[in-house]
Amino acid sequence: MKSKYLFPTWGSWVGYVLAIPGFVLGYFNIIEQYEIPGFGLRLRETNRIFTPAVENFTNELAIFLVIVGLLLIAFSKSKQEDELNARLRLNALYWGVMTYYLLYFVGLVFSMSIAEIPFIGDHASELNLFTPLVIFIGRFYYLKYFKKESYLVSKPRFLPHLPFKPLGVALSLICLVLTFVFVFSLDDEKWDTVKQINYLGLVIGLLLWAFSQNKKEDEMLMQQRLESLQLAVYINYGLLLVANVLLYSFSFLYFMLFAQFSLLLYFVLRMEYVNYKNNRSLTAAEGGMSYEK
Repeated sequence: MKSKYLFPTWGSWVGYVLAIPGFVLGYFNIIEQYEIPGFGLRLRETNRIFTPAVENFTNELAIFLVIVGLLLIAFSKSKQEDELNARLRLNALYWGVMTYYLLYFVGLVFSMSIAEIPFIGDHASELNLFTPLVIFIGRFYYLKYFKKESYLVSKPRFLPHLPFKPLGVALSLICLVLTFVFVFSLDDEKWDTVKQINYLGLVIGLLLWAFSQNKKEDEMLMQQRLESLQLAVYINYGLLLVANVLLYSFSFLYFMLFAQFSLLLYFVLRMEYVNYKNNRSLTAAEGGMSYEK
């Protein structure tokens, strides 16, 4: 097993140079309401509710610096990039994504049933932008420098194929269809509770789908899981960066709601494509053997 789709070794240093100023700028922008003077454009003739005429891009710059910086820190090659590093990366990436979504799910249920968590409830969108990457980086460096012996690094544990994967697929598809119905048809506030329950169901379904075993699990499939998770992270954050430049105000917030589960969606779609290719190759190989006989 080897890691693929990684940045050069020097990328991690560039990542720190970008991420640290990005976090500092983001803190001052969100907490202190600081904006870089003159760093904006007039996009509308007059101010509207929640949408000023002049858009200042301080927040967008902070998001760009933080996301690009963390991606470089997380996915730059180590000086000795070997099979052990790939195992560490898979363990950390699996652990980081799973931990983030469990925390996100608990926070969502708590805010829906009891009350919003102080500070976190007010800044959930900003925190969700970088939390998965921060958890992954922390886990990876912990394993690398404090628990790096190969016999101590366990393989990620997945749920049994039955009944969890079919249940996850069915729940995800049903909730995705309902999501499109709610977005394009039902704007009435009386449906808000149903929408929230559907959103929870979608997150649960995608988690079950993403982290359940296939019928056959081997070392090659573990490698493909690592590649798929990395690509899902790249796609998710790449689209976030594009949206960060092109979308503003409520449009960006709506995109953020999608981005909070889209990483899992990209991952399961990529893995289904991989499984399809594997099955075709296996069928072709078995057909060739039968022909030879």
